[in-house]
Amino acid sequence: MSNFLRYQINEENLYIYDNDSGLIFNIDESLLTIISRERKSESLERDTFHDYNMEYYDSFLKKYDNTCKSISYKGKKKLTIEDIKKHIENFGMKQLIFEITEQCNLRCKYCIYSDNYPYHRNYSKKIMTFEIAKKAIDLYMYYFIKMFQYNPKKRPTFTFYGGEPLLEFKLITKIVEYVIKKYSFYDPMFNITTNGTLLSSEVIQYIAKVKDFYISISLDGPKEEHDRNRVFSKNKGSFDQIFNNLMKIRELYPTLWKNLNFLACYDFGTNIYKVEEFFENVDLPSLIRVSMVEPLFSSYYKRFSLQEKNNFIKTYFCKKKQYIENIKSGEKTSRYSDLLFGTSLFSLYNRFKFYCNNTFFTSFTGTCIPGDKIYVDTEGRIHICEKINSHFSIGDVYTGLDLNKILRLMKKYDEEILTKCGTCPISRVCGGCYATFATKRLFERPEVFCESRIKSTTEDLKDLTEILIHNPTYFRNKYHK
Repeated sequence: MSNFLRYQINEENLYIYDNDSGLIFNIDESLLTIISRERKSESLERDTFHDYNMEYYDSFLKKYDNTCKSISYKGKKKLTIEDIKKHIENFGMKQLIFEITEQCNLRCKYCIYSDNYPYHRNYSKKIMTFEIAKKAIDLYMYYFIKMFQYNPKKRPTFTFYGGEPLLEFKLITKIVEYVIKKYSFYDPMFNITTNGTLLSSEVIQYIAKVKDFYISISLDGPKEEHDRNRVFSKNKGSFDQIFNNLMKIRELYPTLWKNLNFLACYDFGTNIYKVEEFFENVDLPSLIRVSMVEPLFSSYYKRFSLQEKNNFIKTYFCKKKQYIENIKSGEKTSRYSDLLFGTSLFSLYNRFKFYCNNTFFTSFTGTCIPGDKIYVDTEGRIHICEKINSHFSIGDVYTGLDLNKILRLMKKYDEEILTKCGTCPISRVCGGCYATFATKRLFERPEVFCESRIKSTTEDLKDLTEILIHNPTYFRNKYHK
C-alpha cells in the first residue's frame, strides 16, 4: 500500500483511502503499519503488533487481500491497435459532436477561445460545410452500428457545438433531416449547446418538431452575475435577451420547455449565495452542470486580487460546510449546491466505476479511450472531445479514425503524464484527462494541479465519511432512484 491517503475526521478516528483497491478503512496506527509492510512484502517484527489481537490482524489481512484480488487492480499489458479497435467497436461512439462554426456573437470573458487560453484556437469565420457534416455522420454511424450489435439499447447522439452553432441554423436543419432520413431506425437524439441569444421563433418552432432534441443553455445565474462575464462584443450583457427567449419557449412550447437544461460557470467573482437563490426561486428547467472557469494554462484569473480569491474561498468552504451539515441531518439541499459540492462527493462514493479492469495505462485515472465519442471540427478533423485543444487530432472524415494516431497519443499521454502518477494516493479518482493537460503537442502536468487535487480530494473524503456515518443511505436514496 505505497499509495494511500491518510485522513482523520476527529482526534479518535483515523481513516485511510487505499488508491490501489479503492477501499476505505477505519484503522489504528499499528494496523496501518502492518498493511503498509504487507503490501511491500516486508517482514513484520513482533513489536509491530504491540499487544493487539493477532487473530484480528490475520482475519483483517485475509479479507483485505481477497477484496483487492477481486477488484483486479493490477495487470497492465502492452497496448495494441487491435485493443483500441475492439474497444471502440464494443463500447465507443457514444456521441458525435459537430463544431458547426468558429464564429460567436458573444465575447464571454472566460471563453476558452479568448486570448486567455493560448493553447486553444481563437474565433474565426470558419463554417462546417454540409459535405463534411454528412461524411462525419456516415463515419460515426459506421462505428455506431458495429457497437449497436453489442449494445442494442444505445441510441446515436448528435450534438451541435461552436462557436455559437445557431449562427448556422440552416446547416443544423440539413444535418437533422439527413440523420432522420438515413438513420431513423436507430432512434437518434439531438443536442445543442448554445448561449441562448439566438433562440428565435423560427429556431424554436423547428426544434420543437424534432423528436428528442435537447437544448443546453449557458446561464450563470441572475442578471448581475451572468452579465459580469457573458457579454456581446461591446460589453453589453446577454441576460435579458436570453431570458426573453426562455419566457417565449415556456409560453408557446411547453413540451420543448421540458427539453431545456442549463450550464453555469463560476469564478472568484461569483456570489454563490445569489446564484443558488436564483436557480432555486426562478421557475426554470433543470440545471445540470456547475463548472469552475478553467484555471490551468490560462491568464484569466489574473484579473482577481488575492483578497478577492481569499474571500471567495472562505465563502465557498462556509457554504460547503453548511451543505454537509444539511445532508447529515437529513435536510433538503438545493440543486445548485448538489452540483457545486455534491458532484465530487458522489464521484467518490461511486468510485468503483473507475476501478474497471483497465489494462491500457500505467496508472489509470479515469481517462477515456479516444473514440468513446468524437468531435469533428469545421475542416473535418476528428478530435477526442470538444474540450481538448486542436493539436491532438485522431483522424478526419475522409480517411476515418487513425488507430495508429490514437495508439501514439495514448502512449504519449502514458509517458508524459501517467508514469508520474504511480505513487499518487488519488490517481484512480483524479479525473485529470487529455484535455486537462494538453498544451501545444505536449501533455504537461502543473505541480499546482496535483497539490490542489490531492488537497480537495482529502477534504471530500472527510466529508464523504461524515455523511456515511450520519446518513448512510443518503447517496443510494438520492442518486439510485
